[in-house]
Amino acid sequence: MTFQYPRWATALLTLTVCLLPALGHAEWVFQVATGSAYNIPTPLKIRQLGEEDIDITAEYETRAWATMAPYYDLRVGHWRGDHAWEFESLHHKLYLSNEPDEVQSFSISHGYNLNTVNYAKQEKAFIWRLGAGVVMTHPETKIRGESWQDDGGVNGFYISGLSTQAALEKRFFFRQKWFFSIEGKFTAAYATIPVAGGEADVPNIALHALVGIGYAH
Repeated sequence: MTFQYPRWATALLTLTVCLLPALGHAEWVFQVATGSAYNIPTPLKIRQLGEEDIDITAEYETRAWATMAPYYDLRVGHWRGDHAWEFESLHHKLYLSNEPDEVQSFSISHGYNLNTVNYAKQEKAFIWRLGAGVVMTHPETKIRGESWQDDGGVNGFYISGLSTQAALEKRFFFRQKWFFSIEGKFTAAYATIPVAGGEADVPNIALHALVGIGYAH
């Protein structure tokens, strides 16, 4: 499988760049990062027509590099002085690890994508940010012998819910415009995804650790 960044995310990123104001004494900052996440156990409810609901406390693995669609983060920010507005797309991945008997597989591994607009501010040596936005998912599931994969949506992607984040970042410049970054991030999201014959409520709370590279222009 050839990895392609979803067209919807490219469109959102382009739109954000076009709409942000061209303020004096400002700079654009572009970043790409990777890492992994710890998913706090959360309720999972699966509803299928004519079947008893499945209610469990879900335990998820991230498996950051298990497929050709790895865990990654893209961000563009427009800084003026010590604060910025940003667009960010975090390609999070969920693999259910404690499947009940009725569930043969349950993953959102081509993306439990957390797309947020952030406000960021530099305080001394650190940058903190708060963000909110939407979750876009690409579910791959098999429940009671019935599969759902790449069915419907936009290339299999669905706008599925809402997302929030809080993060703290440290940058290390190694050239005038280039820098490495380390970041800790807390995310909370709620999504409802389609499954064969029904739907599933998939909230997620996670702690993320990322390392990345950026360029300021």
